[in-house]
Amino acid sequence: MHLTPLEEAASGALASAIANSLVYPLDLSKTLIQTQVVKQVTHTEDLPPTPSSESDNETAGVSSTKSQLTIKHKLKYKNTIDVLQQIYKKKGILGWYHGLFSLIFGSAVMNFSYFYWYSLIKKIYHILYKNAKPNTATQLALGALAAAVSQLFTMPVGVITTQHQTDKHHRGIPALIKEVLEHEGVTGLWKGLRVSLVLCINPSITYGSYERLKQVIFPGKEFLGPLEAFALGVMAKLLATLATQPLIVSKAMLQKKTNPKPLPMTPSSSVDDPKELNKLPIRNDDLEHDDVKFDHFTECLAYLWRTEKVRGLYKGVVPQLIKGVFVQGLLFMFKDQLDVFFLFLLKLIRSKSH
Repeated sequence: MHLTPLEEAASGALASAIANSLVYPLDLSKTLIQTQVVKQVTHTEDLPPTPSSESDNETAGVSSTKSQLTIKHKLKYKNTIDVLQQIYKKKGILGWYHGLFSLIFGSAVMNFSYFYWYSLIKKIYHILYKNAKPNTATQLALGALAAAVSQLFTMPVGVITTQHQTDKHHRGIPALIKEVLEHEGVTGLWKGLRVSLVLCINPSITYGSYERLKQVIFPGKEFLGPLEAFALGVMAKLLATLATQPLIVSKAMLQKKTNPKPLPMTPSSSVDDPKELNKLPIRNDDLEHDDVKFDHFTECLAYLWRTEKVRGLYKGVVPQLIKGVFVQGLLFMFKDQLDVFFLFLLKLIRSKSH
C-alpha cells in the first residue's frame, strides 16, 4: 500500500511544522544575520584649517578644508549568539519566537506543495516509464521541477514570512500584505521569484541525495528508522546548503522588509497604518542600521562582494547549516514515521469498512 500525493503532502507539511518549531530561534537569527548589510555613505565634510610651513605652501598651495569621507556602518549582529543575546535583552525569551506562527504556516504550506508536486511528478514518471527506477540525475531533475512548480504557487507565503521576521515595527501579516500591494503591486508578493527558481536546485540536491543515499546505504528498505533517516537527512542538507548559500543570502535580502519607518516611542502608538508611521519620532538605531534596497539578486551578490567579500556571501552560514541540517534531519525522521502512521490509519479505516 502506498500513500496518495495528497497524503504524502499532508505528511510532509506536518513533519515540517514540527521540525521548524523545534529550531525556530536559529531560523530567526539566521534571517536577521543574512538580511543585514554594510551600508556605505560617502559625503563631503568641512575640515578645520591646519597650520603649514612656508615650504609647504610653496609646493602644495593653500591647504584644503574639505574632505570626502566614506563611512561604513558596522553590522548590528556579529553572530548567532549575539543575535539571541540582543533580542533577549530587549524582548526576553518571547522575542526569540517572533514570527513563529507565520513561519510554521509558511513552511507547512510550502512543504505541502512541494511534497504534493514531487509525489505527483514521480507517479507520472513511473507511469510513463513503466515503473523504471530513476537514476540520480533523473531524481534531481524531478525534484527541481517539483520545486519550481511549487514556488509559483507558494512564493507570496515566503515573501510575507521573511518580511514578518525582519519588520522592525512587528506589524501583523495583514498590514504587511497591504503595504506590499500599495508600494509594489501584486508582483511584490513574488519578489525574488527568479532566484527562488534558481534555488530549486537546493531541494532537488537534498531530496535527490537523500533518495540516492537511501538506495546505496539501505537497499530494499522502504521505511527507515528515526536515526537512520535523520543521519541521511543531515548529510543531504549539508551538501545542498554549502552549494547554494550565496543565493540563499541574496534571496533573504531581496525579500526582507525595506525602507523602515520610525518606530513608535510609546506603547499607545499605533503602527497598523503605514501612513501613521511617518508622524512618529525617529530612533537613532533606525538611522544607523537603515536598509539598502535591491531589485535583483545579482545586485545583492555584487554588493555583498564589494562590501564584505566571501564573508558576506556566506554570512549566516553557521545558523543556516545548523538549522537546515537539523530541520531536514528531523523532517525526514518525522515524515517516515508519519507515513507509517498514515498507512496504519488507512489500513484500519479500510478494514472497518469491509
